[in-house]
Amino acid sequence: MRPRIKKAVIGIGIFCLILTTLGTYTQLLENVSESLDDVRYLLMLKSTKIKRGDIVSIQGHTPHYVGDYIFTKRVVGLPGDYIIQDKTHLILKTQNGAFAITLPLLTQSKEGQPLTPLSHDVVPQGYFFVTGDHLRSFDSRYEEFGLVKREKIYGKALLKW
Repeated sequence: MRPRIKKAVIGIGIFCLILTTLGTYTQLLENVSESLDDVRYLLMLKSTKIKRGDIVSIQGHTPHYVGDYIFTKRVVGLPGDYIIQDKTHLILKTQNGAFAITLPLLTQSKEGQPLTPLSHDVVPQGYFFVTGDHLRSFDSRYEEFGLVKREKIYGKALLKW
């Protein structure tokens, strides 16, 4: 065999071995919503450590209007973060003020269903505040979607393309 072909075959073999070994801990998802900008596919790794900015796979979370569906969203709020709301925006900020994000609030979904701003003042222990990259994303800003329990998060994105 040529050296280049041999290296390619060995590389593919190692990749398949690693993927098979991690098979119960990985999941390939197609991002079918407009939730994340320029992300079509994600390789998810089952993980216990979730941090701000991670893209996560949410399974078993059943919000109003959508039903049982696998969601991919970005974690922007961690337990203990403050949620401040005015009439048109929701502000999420850390206890020490090191991170803050302002998110617009919509009154209805693109299908015309009413949206109620989230009523929590603080993200409770065991929950995460998730959003999509798109401003019209259906996410934790609204009671109909809500905060996401830790046990509903399968894992976080290892690769995205």
